[in-house]
Amino acid sequence: MWTPPTGLVKPPASCTCPAKSFDLAGSIPTANRADIQKRRAEEYKKHQARTSSILNTLLFAQSNSPLQYPIQGFTVRPLVPTLIPGTVRCTSFSLLFQSVHFSFEHHEAVFPIAIRQPSVPVLFDMGTNVSDQVTITTKTFMRYKELKVLIRSLRQFYKDVVLVVADDSFTPENITEENVLQYVMPGGQGWFAGRTLAVSQVTTKYFLWVDDDFLFTEKTKIEDLVEVMEATPELDVVGGSVTGNQFYFSIAYEEGDGVTGGCMDRKPNIKFQSLPNYPQCSIVNGVVNFFLARTDAVNRVRFDPKLKRVAHSEFFMDGLGQLMVASCGHVSIGHQPKGANAQYGRFRHPGKDDVQFKLQLHYYKNHLQCIHYG
Repeated sequence: MWTPPTGLVKPPASCTCPAKSFDLAGSIPTANRADIQKRRAEEYKKHQARTSSILNTLLFAQSNSPLQYPIQGFTVRPLVPTLIPGTVRCTSFSLLFQSVHFSFEHHEAVFPIAIRQPSVPVLFDMGTNVSDQVTITTKTFMRYKELKVLIRSLRQFYKDVVLVVADDSFTPENITEENVLQYVMPGGQGWFAGRTLAVSQVTTKYFLWVDDDFLFTEKTKIEDLVEVMEATPELDVVGGSVTGNQFYFSIAYEEGDGVTGGCMDRKPNIKFQSLPNYPQCSIVNGVVNFFLARTDAVNRVRFDPKLKRVAHSEFFMDGLGQLMVASCGHVSIGHQPKGANAQYGRFRHPGKDDVQFKLQLHYYKNHLQCIHYG
């Protein structure tokens, strides 16, 4: 019998709180209950496929070792005594794991157990159309002419999809278009601060990131990207192409030692393997500024607001090992012709100080000693 180590806080013997019980299914109108339950079951199945791991599978050493004991996947809840075959005693303990000593006659073994609460699933109702599934997000700065062209092109193909605009212009203009949510920031807060704000307001399962000077065309099929994501629960981000150019890159990271730090190498046009059933899509480490992403996954990594001007790959660097990324060539978005905007240009093309700050941030935050952009 495994019992919690001494020193843990134990629940009180009695509670004065009034007991309450709620029938959650009963809160759903009967006419809609079957349909909602079906959609919920489908989403939960996808959630399980996405969050389960082979490392959570309970494995036992066979008794001809001669002891039989769990060597992987044994999990207990805090403060809950749990039966383990044999006699055990704790040899080391942390808040998340415990090493257990198992002995029988002259035979001994040590195995780990995980101590954690089961996580509660967070499901999204996919509804019946793209507007229920995807929110479009963008960041704008002193480019209202381009933003209005983007909105007109969007509405030509998707009338009801919500567009979230993070706006850090010094002199904001009010955007009154239907299904456009404009969030005005202090002037000049920067690229990644705007991205983080825009994504924080998304309530759908996915968001589509676009630049404010992009142009929706007949090849901008959001539903095709959703199809890829739904068919591949492990994916977090899937990029498309801009004006037919499919840009993606790989990131090689060597940890180095604890003193000098590691090194990172970004190489363009490196892909790993194709997605099952989607030969036009390949696993990569980073994609262009046109991508569909799982809202909850991106919120766990987020866009670092310290990066104001010079940034894009840095999001994928921070998400390396946490985000599964793919690039697909069959979905494309257009790009508006570049216009003259001297005031915008002064901020768009910063001086050496911004680049130097980014390198210093990599040095400390990412514990790097070198970085290379191929």
